[in-house]
Amino acid sequence: MPSSFSLPAEPTPAGAWPSLTESKQARFAAIILLYFTQGVPVGLALIAIPAWLAANGATPVTVGTFVGIAVLPWSLKLFGGLLMDRFTFRPMGRRRAWIMIAQILMATTLVAFAVAAPSADEVSLLMALCFLLNVCAVLNDVATDGMTVDLVPHEERTTINGFMFSAQWLGIAVAGAVAGRFLASGQIALVGLLLAALVVGVSVFVALFRERPGECLMPWSVGQASPECEARQQEAWWPIFKGISRGLFVPATLFFLLASALSQATYAFTDAVSPTLAVQQLGWSSDGYSNFASMSGFILGVAGALTAPVLVKTIGLRWSMVCVTLALIACAAFAGLSYTSWQDTTTFKVIFSAQLFFATTIQVVSIVWAMRICDPAVAASLFAMFMAVPNFGRSAMSGWSGLVVEEFGYDGAYFYVAAISLVSIVFFLLGRFGDERLVNAPQSKTN
Repeated sequence: MPSSFSLPAEPTPAGAWPSLTESKQARFAAIILLYFTQGVPVGLALIAIPAWLAANGATPVTVGTFVGIAVLPWSLKLFGGLLMDRFTFRPMGRRRAWIMIAQILMATTLVAFAVAAPSADEVSLLMALCFLLNVCAVLNDVATDGMTVDLVPHEERTTINGFMFSAQWLGIAVAGAVAGRFLASGQIALVGLLLAALVVGVSVFVALFRERPGECLMPWSVGQASPECEARQQEAWWPIFKGISRGLFVPATLFFLLASALSQATYAFTDAVSPTLAVQQLGWSSDGYSNFASMSGFILGVAGALTAPVLVKTIGLRWSMVCVTLALIACAAFAGLSYTSWQDTTTFKVIFSAQLFFATTIQVVSIVWAMRICDPAVAASLFAMFMAVPNFGRSAMSGWSGLVVEEFGYDGAYFYVAAISLVSIVFFLLGRFGDERLVNAPQSKTN
């Protein structure tokens, strides 16, 4: 039924905080803070703990396995999206109940992390806790993305997308640096408590705002589902799966997915190999590496995200992909050729920084193309699949990176990244990356 025939929403009660649809400031603050907390598990799992494990003698295989398992939940975003599209507590809005569940679970897991206080030898327990933390982060991510699409007006989306990306990188940097410092001094329980307090603070703030006027603030408070929530909620699985299948099982799309997974080779190296390389081979302290990776990740991640749109506008999607991937290949090949002659850490710092910048740039370029070829009828679920596949590639390549290092050395691992990146270009081109004729193709298949 058209929204013009819907009952008007109840006004926000006098004295209550404005709803997110009523206040731009509240929308921006809530979404930015939620994205910041998404970075907490990532900073812990990809920066602080790998460096700490390396400083305590963990092998490249152990660190690689830890990273691969810890970030695996990011490969499951599609399932979170399907679950939230199908089920929700409507009186609290389409996404807000899921967000609160994710935040509560994240804080609880961090408290459990503090109570358990695993040592560097208890890698399995660390993996389990970080896996759970990233499950919470994925739930937060999917729900916040959905809420953003639902509530943020079109004219605000470009601005909020930039803030969202930057906030997540800032969360990664803060968590990585803070956790790295206290892990180095053996205060792992304090790490869990500090990060839990951070998540709780954000959760309390976000809990003050309804999605729309008239909805209940908490499950036990007075309120009702908004007409918009009732109209948009999915009632069946089959139409969703049918639409995804039509958009997914197309040769160009399958080649693109394979290419996007392989394009994560550089990220897999910086996640899983760089900690042992820096700490065990170059003599860094664990907190020294954590501080460097956190700061450079934030600055260069944001720089790469800002560069990608300019590059696409200047030379187009296809040439942006080719040029940036060739830059990644050049970085890895140069590192592999020069590794045995490194005299200090300067070369590593330069290569690591360049890899982060170009890896983020190619990631954003790929996201732009994924958005363009999504069938609008199932855009949310199909886009979640487009994001899940590269995350799985990153997790899988992180997992086996340690075996590559032990078999071929660190210089061999750099060459491995260069080779995988070269193959990704081939599959991107086979998938007709940047071919505007594909933009409307998925839509025609669903008519």
